[in-house]
Amino acid sequence: MNILKKNTLFFTVILVGCLCFNVTPVVHGFIPRGNSMIPLSEYKLLIQKVHEPQWIIGYRYGAECTSAERANKEELKEAISKSLRTWLEPLKKLDTELPIVDKFVYVLQPDFAPAKPDGRYNPDLEEDLRQWREVDLRVTFQCIYGRSFVRIGLKFQPAIAMQRGTNISYQLLAIFAHELGHAFGLADTYTNDNLPTQGGLNRTVDLQPASVMAMTGSVHGDKTIDSALAITEDDVRGMIWIYNHFYKGVRQDDCFFADYSYRSILATGVTSCVPKHPLIFEVKFNDPMHALQILKDDPSIDINAQDASGMTALHYAVLYNKMEVVKALLAHQDIKPLLRNKQGDTPYDIALAAGHQEFLKMLPAPPRRKEDVNDDGVVNILDLVAVAAKFGEENAGNADINGDGQVNIQDLVAVAAALGEG
Repeated sequence: MNILKKNTLFFTVILVGCLCFNVTPVVHGFIPRGNSMIPLSEYKLLIQKVHEPQWIIGYRYGAECTSAERANKEELKEAISKSLRTWLEPLKKLDTELPIVDKFVYVLQPDFAPAKPDGRYNPDLEEDLRQWREVDLRVTFQCIYGRSFVRIGLKFQPAIAMQRGTNISYQLLAIFAHELGHAFGLADTYTNDNLPTQGGLNRTVDLQPASVMAMTGSVHGDKTIDSALAITEDDVRGMIWIYNHFYKGVRQDDCFFADYSYRSILATGVTSCVPKHPLIFEVKFNDPMHALQILKDDPSIDINAQDASGMTALHYAVLYNKMEVVKALLAHQDIKPLLRNKQGDTPYDIALAAGHQEFLKMLPAPPRRKEDVNDDGVVNILDLVAVAAKFGEENAGNADINGDGQVNIQDLVAVAAALGEG
């Protein structure tokens, strides 16, 4: 009976993995594949291969592919290698005890001959399980156009089915990079249903937070081959989290990053890690269009939220010279443009330091501190010297800090007490 239950669970997981994408609520951030029923650690995933001496990649064609469609096998292998290395790059920057290996050995496997007459991939087809187990990743290139997907299970290595032909294109590579993210252990962060995000966008694949796992790459961007294989900050954080989960014992309800928080979606059993301040996150890491979309879709978002360093979205928009975002934030009725970060700087101060002259015309200047005698934006030794130079004088203008009509010791003490402040 126990064996029957285990087999039933296994085939249920396989069948679920055969869907094109998981139906999960749209989430800015990253979602591990595991859920409350099956922990992430029980799946066979590529993350478990990163320290092995080499990876064995099995690739094959659909039986319908012509000889001409098989002629670019070296290009296909190179595309697989590039995408794998892109996902591994964040791990190479970590301080790991063992090296992150990116040596790939390719094995051409027998053609896939589908049982269905229309040539579609049949998830119920009995395959050669021995050949599947011999490789760390199996990639099937079918010369038909349909739904690409990945099969993830508890007993077999990941298998990616690409129903996009064999021509190296932006869309093929973007979809492959997405499916490869699943093979490492990440789930989708989008949906085609009318479900809201957790702090940002409200619907549809083409208006998602920038992420390979949100499939934004296949819709936006410069459409070059290299950009199709580029992952974004959400994806990078997801890979680092998965590594720490498997090799450092980070719990599934611990998002690891200080600026992320843990969310559980009880209706689906899905757990996710999302930025605490999604608007700030988008301004810092992604194209301005995503921050603008959040402002449009989420009227309840706190546009004046401050992160651990006291920076707001407006601070970062000015710092990273994102004009459209600065204009949108300043036009918002709730904006507080004079908020200071932990260093005492307002967005105006950031613009002044960065030399962004256009922003200085748009942003309100913070009130000048009386102790900033020379009006250079900071109280320092130069202000102390300026006050000392007029010591004992009457009607000395800025040097008379307390306004008692004479520059005296009280004025020097006031400047000294404010040294270093903006």
